[in-house]
This record gives sequence, structure tokens and C-alpha cells, in this order.
Amino acid sequence: MAEPGDRPLPVGSRVVVRHLIEDGERATDTVGELLGATEDELLVGGRHGDVRIRRSDVVAAKPVPDRPWRVAAFLRRAGVAVLDLDGVLLHARVESLLGALATDGTPVVLLSDDTDRVAAELEEIGLARCIPMLLDTHDLGAAKPETEAYAAAHAEIERRLGRRVAPAEVAFTDDRADHVDAARAFGWRGQVFTLPR
Repeated sequence: MAEPGDRPLPVGSRVVVRHLIEDGERATDTVGELLGATEDELLVGGRHGDVRIRRSDVVAAKPVPDRPWRVAAFLRRAGVAVLDLDGVLLHARVESLLGALATDGTPVVLLSDDTDRVAAELEEIGLARCIPMLLDTHDLGAAKPETEAYAAAHAEIERRLGRRVAPAEVAFTDDRADHVDAARAFGWRGQVFTLPR
């Protein structure tokens, strides 16, 4: 489908469509997923439901770039990136992020309460070489979400890296807000894990 400006807008893409309303008196923008397109109209799934837009009312239409993944941007600014894998699924985007962090030279630490299973999964998907540190939370001597667990993890990170690491250098993500809050209480920077939309 081509719109004004001859830019193709495939069904399923995220778009912004400027169109006339109130008998052409005003224009408005509708942002959302292009659900359908006919010769006469566009169907856009927006925040407030589906919107039918007559093609004759379309002033402009263009694709909207994907939103940046906040968790990825957060971890890429880290001196050391720590992910709690009990709450962070090995999703394709997570796998890609882990590889990118390793390529950038950012030390990556995975926390888990089942390191044997996680190590085997990482090996199976080819990421074992990217993850230099896999810490078993049971071996740290304190249960999450207690601040002591993050202090013990921090000490182990410093030991394995062979250098001092300021707590503020560490960016931590988990899908549980109470774990993120406890990590922040220790001094790490924390963000609740969400997948990109």
C-alpha cells in the first residue's frame, strides 16, 4: 500500500496517519498498528480502539520507528550489567542484548537459583562464551530481596573481575520490583525488567 509521499505502509506496521476530521475543518493524528487497508479506507488500532479513516481524508501517513527498549539502553550504560534470570526469560531480544553487551566489553553477570540449568541453556543457545559470570543466589548466603544478597553478589563480582567496582557502576534488572528496590538499597542502579513493545 502506498500513501501520500509514496511510502509503503505494510499491514501490521506501526504508523501515524494525519487525517481530516469535522468535515475537513481540523486534522488529527492517529498512531497505532495498521490493521487493514482497502481502496477506500485504513483501519488503525490505536490506544483508544480501532479507527477507520477514509483515504480521501488522509493528509499524510508514515511508519513509526520501533520504540527503543528501555532496559537495553539502561544496561548498555552500565559498567557491569546484572540480570536476574529467574525473572528474565531467555527471550530472543534478551539473547541479542547479552551478545551486544559482551561485544561492547561490558561485564555481564547473571543471577539465578539454578545455575546448572541456566549454564546448560546458555551453552545450547551459544551464549555461554558471552557470559563470564553466572552467580547462584543460593551460594551467596542471603536470600533475595535482602540487601545482604546484593552485597554478597557485589563482593563476588569484584573478586571475579579482580578490581574494585563502585556500586553505582552496576545496573541491575529483574521483573520483581521488590528485588530491584533491594538492589537499589544496596547502591546498585536498578530498573524493573520489561520486554520491548
